[in-house]
Amino acid sequence: MPVSSPLAVCFGEGMVALVAASAGPLEDCRTFHRSLAGAEWNTAIALASAGIRTAVLSRVGDDGFGRFLTAELRAHGVDDTAVEIDHDAPTGLYVKELSARTDGAVDGTMHYYRSGSAASALSPQTLRGPVASALLAEASLVHTSGITPALSASTLAAQEALFAEERPDRLLSFDLNWRPALWRGREAEGRAILSDFAGRADVVFCTRPDAEAVFGTSDPQELRARFPHPRYLLVTDSRGAVAFDGAETAESDALDTPVVETIGAGDAFAAGFLAGVLTGLSLTGSLARGHRIATRALVSTRDHVD
Repeated sequence: MPVSSPLAVCFGEGMVALVAASAGPLEDCRTFHRSLAGAEWNTAIALASAGIRTAVLSRVGDDGFGRFLTAELRAHGVDDTAVEIDHDAPTGLYVKELSARTDGAVDGTMHYYRSGSAASALSPQTLRGPVASALLAEASLVHTSGITPALSASTLAAQEALFAEERPDRLLSFDLNWRPALWRGREAEGRAILSDFAGRADVVFCTRPDAEAVFGTSDPQELRARFPHPRYLLVTDSRGAVAFDGAETAESDALDTPVVETIGAGDAFAAGFLAGVLTGLSLTGSLARGHRIATRALVSTRDHVD
Protein backbone atom coordinates (compact mmCIF):
# COMPACT_ATOMS: atom_id res chain seq x y z
CA MET A 1 0.00 0.00 0.00
CA PRO A 2 1.34 3.51 -0.74
CA VAL A 3 3.05 5.15 2.24
CA SER A 4 0.99 8.27 1.48
CA SER A 5 -2.27 6.44 2.15
CA PRO A 6 -3.95 7.00 5.55
CA LEU A 7 -2.71 4.91 8.45
CA ALA A 8 -5.04 3.21 10.93
CA VAL A 9 -3.68 1.98 14.28
CA CYS A 10 -5.68 -0.57 16.28
CA PHE A 11 -5.00 -0.72 20.02
CA GLY A 12 -6.00 -3.75 22.10
CA GLU A 13 -5.39 -7.39 22.96
CA GLY A 14 -4.90 -10.11 20.40
CA MET A 15 -5.69 -13.65 21.46
CA VAL A 16 -5.47 -17.15 20.12
CA ALA A 17 -8.88 -18.74 19.65
CA LEU A 18 -9.18 -22.49 19.93
CA VAL A 19 -12.40 -23.20 18.04
CA ALA A 20 -14.14 -26.53 18.54
CA ALA A 21 -14.11 -28.54 15.34
CA SER A 22 -17.70 -29.65 15.88
CA ALA A 23 -20.75 -28.49 17.79
CA GLY A 24 -21.28 -29.90 21.25
CA PRO A 25 -20.09 -29.63 24.85
CA LEU A 26 -16.38 -28.98 25.30
CA GLU A 27 -15.95 -32.19 27.24
CA ASP A 28 -16.98 -34.12 24.13
CA CYS A 29 -14.78 -32.21 21.68
CA ARG A 30 -11.41 -33.75 20.84
CA THR A 31 -10.25 -31.38 18.10
CA PHE A 32 -9.87 -27.60 17.99
CA HIS A 33 -8.81 -25.25 15.21
CA ARG A 34 -6.43 -22.43 16.08
CA SER A 35 -7.06 -18.91 14.81
CA LEU A 36 -6.42 -15.26 15.61
CA ALA A 37 -8.97 -13.38 17.72
CA GLY A 38 -9.42 -10.13 19.62
CA ALA A 39 -11.78 -7.35 18.59
CA GLU A 40 -9.19 -4.74 17.62
CA TRP A 41 -7.01 -7.29 15.84
CA ASN A 42 -10.02 -8.55 13.86
CA THR A 43 -10.72 -4.96 12.86
CA ALA A 44 -7.10 -4.43 11.84
CA ILE A 45 -7.13 -7.45 9.52
CA ALA A 46 -10.40 -6.34 7.94
CA LEU A 47 -9.08 -2.78 7.47
CA ALA A 48 -6.00 -4.14 5.72
CA SER A 49 -8.22 -6.32 3.51
CA ALA A 50 -10.06 -3.12 2.52
CA GLY A 51 -6.81 -1.55 1.33
CA ILE A 52 -6.10 0.58 4.40
CA ARG A 53 -2.53 0.76 5.72
CA THR A 54 -2.94 -0.68 9.21
CA ALA A 55 -0.82 -1.36 12.30
CA VAL A 56 -1.54 -3.01 15.64
CA LEU A 57 -0.31 -1.62 18.96
CA SER A 58 -0.32 -4.37 21.59
CA ARG A 59 1.67 -6.95 23.58
CA VAL A 60 1.97 -10.73 23.30
CA GLY A 61 3.87 -13.36 25.22
CA ASP A 62 7.25 -14.77 24.22
CA ASP A 63 5.59 -18.05 23.30
CA GLY A 64 4.35 -20.00 20.32
CA PHE A 65 0.90 -18.44 20.47
CA GLY A 66 2.38 -14.93 20.44
CA ARG A 67 4.58 -15.78 17.47
CA PHE A 68 1.57 -17.25 15.68
CA LEU A 69 -0.44 -14.05 16.22
CA THR A 70 2.23 -11.69 14.90
CA ALA A 71 2.83 -13.97 11.91
CA GLU A 72 -0.90 -13.86 11.17
CA LEU A 73 -0.84 -10.06 11.22
CA ARG A 74 2.02 -10.00 8.74
CA ALA A 75 0.33 -12.60 6.54
CA HIS A 76 -2.72 -10.32 6.33
CA GLY A 77 -0.67 -7.21 5.55
CA VAL A 78 -0.87 -5.63 9.02
CA ASP A 79 2.18 -3.91 10.56
CA ASP A 80 3.17 -5.76 13.75
CA THR A 81 6.27 -3.72 14.63
CA ALA A 82 4.52 -2.06 17.60
CA VAL A 83 3.51 -5.39 19.16
CA GLU A 84 5.75 -5.74 22.20
CA ILE A 85 7.02 -9.14 23.36
CA ASP A 86 6.60 -9.94 27.06
CA HIS A 87 9.17 -12.47 28.27
CA ASP A 88 7.25 -13.34 31.42
CA ALA A 89 3.48 -13.16 30.83
CA PRO A 90 1.67 -15.47 28.37
CA THR A 91 -0.40 -14.66 25.32
CA GLY A 92 -4.13 -14.64 26.12
CA LEU A 93 -6.42 -17.22 24.61
CA TYR A 94 -10.02 -18.36 24.56
CA VAL A 95 -11.85 -21.52 23.68
CA LYS A 96 -14.95 -21.25 21.51
CA GLU A 97 -17.68 -23.78 22.24
CA LEU A 98 -20.17 -24.29 19.40
CA SER A 99 -23.87 -25.05 19.74
CA ALA A 100 -25.92 -26.13 16.73
CA ARG A 101 -29.00 -24.10 15.75
CA THR A 102 -32.09 -25.30 13.94
CA ASP A 103 -31.34 -23.03 10.96
CA GLY A 104 -28.05 -24.78 10.26
CA ALA A 105 -25.84 -22.08 11.77
CA VAL A 106 -24.00 -22.34 15.09
CA ASP A 107 -23.77 -20.15 18.17
CA GLY A 108 -20.38 -19.59 19.74
CA THR A 109 -19.75 -19.34 23.48
CA MET A 110 -16.34 -18.01 24.51
CA HIS A 111 -14.40 -19.30 27.51
CA TYR A 112 -11.57 -16.86 28.24
CA TYR A 113 -8.11 -17.59 29.64
CA ARG A 114 -6.64 -14.10 29.59
CA SER A 115 -6.07 -13.15 33.25
CA GLY A 116 -2.47 -11.97 33.68
CA SER A 117 -1.84 -12.01 29.93
CA ALA A 118 0.91 -10.00 28.27
CA ALA A 119 -1.64 -7.53 26.91
CA SER A 120 -3.05 -6.87 30.38
CA ALA A 121 0.26 -5.07 31.06
CA LEU A 122 -0.38 -2.49 28.31
CA SER A 123 0.28 0.91 29.87
CA PRO A 124 0.93 4.55 28.95
CA GLN A 125 4.60 3.62 28.70
CA THR A 126 3.69 1.25 25.84
CA LEU A 127 2.47 4.24 23.85
CA ARG A 128 5.75 6.08 24.41
CA GLY A 129 7.96 3.43 22.80
CA PRO A 130 9.76 4.70 19.69
CA VAL A 131 7.86 2.54 17.20
CA ALA A 132 4.48 3.04 18.83
CA SER A 133 4.87 6.80 19.19
CA ALA A 134 5.96 7.15 15.56
CA LEU A 135 2.93 5.20 14.34
CA LEU A 136 0.56 7.19 16.55
CA ALA A 137 2.04 10.47 15.32
CA GLU A 138 1.34 9.43 11.73
CA ALA A 139 -2.05 7.80 12.28
CA SER A 140 -5.16 9.23 10.65
CA LEU A 141 -7.27 6.90 12.81
CA VAL A 142 -6.85 5.09 16.11
CA HIS A 143 -9.36 2.33 16.82
CA THR A 144 -10.08 1.13 20.36
CA SER A 145 -12.83 -0.68 22.21
CA GLY A 146 -14.48 -1.10 25.59
CA ILE A 147 -12.60 -4.35 26.16
CA THR A 148 -9.13 -2.91 26.73
CA PRO A 149 -9.94 -0.64 29.71
CA ALA A 150 -11.55 -3.61 31.49
CA LEU A 151 -8.39 -5.73 31.49
CA SER A 152 -6.37 -3.94 34.19
CA ALA A 153 -5.65 -0.58 35.78
CA SER A 154 -2.69 -0.07 33.43
CA THR A 155 -4.71 -0.82 30.27
CA LEU A 156 -7.33 1.67 31.42
CA ALA A 157 -4.58 4.25 31.95
CA ALA A 158 -3.19 3.52 28.48
CA GLN A 159 -6.55 4.01 26.80
CA GLU A 160 -7.11 7.18 28.80
CA ALA A 161 -3.74 8.46 27.56
CA LEU A 162 -4.82 7.83 23.96
CA PHE A 163 -8.03 9.77 24.49
CA ALA A 164 -6.21 12.61 26.25
CA GLU A 165 -3.90 13.33 23.30
CA GLU A 166 -4.85 16.48 21.41
CA ARG A 167 -4.58 15.57 17.72
CA PRO A 168 -7.29 17.31 15.68
CA ASP A 169 -6.11 15.59 12.49
CA ARG A 170 -6.70 12.09 13.91
CA LEU A 171 -10.01 10.26 14.23
CA LEU A 172 -10.51 8.32 17.45
CA SER A 173 -12.79 5.31 16.99
CA PHE A 174 -14.44 3.46 19.88
CA ASP A 175 -16.42 0.21 19.69
CA LEU A 176 -18.44 -0.24 22.88
CA ASN A 177 -17.99 -4.04 23.08
CA TRP A 178 -19.55 -4.50 26.53
CA ARG A 179 -18.13 -7.64 28.19
CA PRO A 180 -19.92 -8.01 31.55
CA ALA A 181 -17.63 -10.84 32.66
CA LEU A 182 -14.67 -8.45 32.55
CA TRP A 183 -16.52 -5.94 34.76
CA ARG A 184 -17.99 -8.45 37.21
CA GLY A 185 -18.49 -6.82 40.62
CA ARG A 186 -17.81 -3.36 39.19
CA GLU A 187 -20.47 -3.05 36.52
CA ALA A 188 -21.46 0.51 37.48
CA GLU A 189 -17.83 1.61 37.22
CA GLY A 190 -17.54 -0.07 33.82
CA ARG A 191 -20.65 1.64 32.49
CA ALA A 192 -19.35 5.03 33.64
CA ILE A 193 -15.91 4.45 32.10
CA LEU A 194 -17.26 3.31 28.75
CA SER A 195 -19.84 6.10 28.64
CA ASP A 196 -17.01 8.59 29.14
CA PHE A 197 -14.94 7.10 26.30
CA ALA A 198 -17.99 7.05 24.00
CA GLY A 199 -18.66 10.70 24.74
CA ARG A 200 -15.12 11.73 23.74
CA ALA A 201 -14.62 9.59 20.62
CA ASP A 202 -15.03 10.77 17.03
CA VAL A 203 -16.58 7.50 15.86
CA VAL A 204 -18.70 5.26 18.12
CA PHE A 205 -20.02 1.78 17.31
CA CYS A 206 -22.51 -0.01 19.55
CA THR A 207 -24.90 -2.89 19.14
CA ARG A 208 -28.42 -2.40 20.41
CA PRO A 209 -28.00 -5.02 23.20
CA ASP A 210 -24.73 -3.45 24.37
CA ALA A 211 -26.22 0.05 24.26
CA GLU A 212 -29.18 -1.10 26.32
CA ALA A 213 -26.90 -2.75 28.88
CA VAL A 214 -24.50 0.18 29.24
CA PHE A 215 -26.55 3.29 28.42
CA GLY A 216 -30.05 2.12 29.36
CA THR A 217 -31.45 2.62 25.87
CA SER A 218 -31.00 1.16 22.41
CA ASP A 219 -33.03 3.81 20.60
CA PRO A 220 -30.76 5.50 18.03
CA GLN A 221 -32.30 8.96 18.45
CA GLU A 222 -32.01 8.80 22.23
CA LEU A 223 -28.41 7.66 21.92
CA ARG A 224 -27.64 10.54 19.55
CA ALA A 225 -29.14 13.00 22.01
CA ARG A 226 -27.02 11.53 24.78
CA PHE A 227 -23.82 11.49 22.69
CA PRO A 228 -23.83 14.59 20.47
CA HIS A 229 -20.03 14.95 20.32
CA PRO A 230 -18.94 11.99 18.16
CA ARG A 231 -19.15 12.95 14.52
CA TYR A 232 -20.17 9.40 13.62
CA LEU A 233 -22.47 7.26 15.78
CA LEU A 234 -23.52 3.81 14.60
CA VAL A 235 -26.16 1.62 16.24
CA THR A 236 -26.32 -1.91 14.87
CA ASP A 237 -28.17 -5.20 15.19
CA SER A 238 -28.52 -8.32 13.08
CA ARG A 239 -30.99 -6.57 10.78
CA GLY A 240 -28.87 -3.55 9.89
CA ALA A 241 -27.57 -0.23 11.13
CA VAL A 242 -28.55 3.35 11.87
CA ALA A 243 -25.72 5.83 11.36
CA PHE A 244 -25.30 9.50 12.18
CA ASP A 245 -22.81 11.91 10.63
CA GLY A 246 -23.40 15.15 12.45
CA ALA A 247 -27.04 15.94 11.73
CA GLU A 248 -27.22 13.53 8.78
CA THR A 249 -28.86 10.15 9.37
CA ALA A 250 -28.78 7.00 7.26
CA GLU A 251 -30.27 3.55 7.74
CA SER A 252 -29.26 0.38 5.99
CA ASP A 253 -30.24 -3.27 6.03
CA ALA A 254 -27.74 -6.05 6.55
CA LEU A 255 -26.97 -7.99 3.38
CA ASP A 256 -28.74 -11.30 2.87
CA THR A 257 -25.98 -13.87 3.18
CA PRO A 258 -25.59 -17.39 4.57
CA VAL A 259 -24.57 -17.30 8.23
CA VAL A 260 -22.29 -19.88 9.82
CA GLU A 261 -21.52 -17.92 12.98
CA THR A 262 -21.77 -14.22 13.87
CA ILE A 263 -18.80 -13.58 16.17
CA GLY A 264 -16.41 -11.10 14.54
CA ALA A 265 -18.97 -9.66 12.13
CA GLY A 266 -19.23 -6.45 14.16
CA ASP A 267 -15.46 -5.95 13.99
CA ALA A 268 -15.54 -6.46 10.23
CA PHE A 269 -18.47 -4.04 9.88
CA ALA A 270 -16.57 -1.39 11.86
CA ALA A 271 -13.53 -1.88 9.63
CA GLY A 272 -15.57 -1.49 6.46
CA PHE A 273 -17.23 1.66 7.72
CA LEU A 274 -13.92 3.16 8.86
CA ALA A 275 -12.31 2.28 5.53
CA GLY A 276 -15.13 4.15 3.82
CA VAL A 277 -14.59 7.21 6.00
CA LEU A 278 -10.81 7.17 5.45
CA THR A 279 -11.23 6.95 1.67
CA GLY A 280 -13.82 9.72 1.46
CA LEU A 281 -17.02 7.73 0.94
CA SER A 282 -20.38 9.19 1.90
CA LEU A 283 -22.20 8.05 5.02
CA THR A 284 -24.35 5.72 2.90
CA GLY A 285 -21.32 4.46 1.01
CA SER A 286 -19.39 3.79 4.22
CA LEU A 287 -22.34 1.86 5.62
CA ALA A 288 -22.54 -0.24 2.47
CA ARG A 289 -18.84 -1.01 2.68
CA GLY A 290 -19.27 -2.04 6.32
CA HIS A 291 -22.04 -4.49 5.45
CA ARG A 292 -20.06 -5.97 2.56
CA ILE A 293 -17.03 -6.73 4.70
CA ALA A 294 -19.19 -8.03 7.56
CA THR A 295 -20.57 -10.75 5.31
CA ARG A 296 -17.06 -12.18 4.99
CA ALA A 297 -16.92 -12.79 8.76
CA LEU A 298 -20.26 -14.58 8.79
CA VAL A 299 -19.28 -17.51 6.61
CA SER A 300 -16.92 -19.31 9.02
CA THR A 301 -16.35 -19.93 12.73
CA ARG A 302 -13.20 -17.77 12.63
CA ASP A 303 -13.49 -14.31 14.16
CA HIS A 304 -11.68 -12.48 11.35
CA VAL A 305 -12.00 -12.15 7.60
CA ASP A 306 -9.63 -13.82 5.15
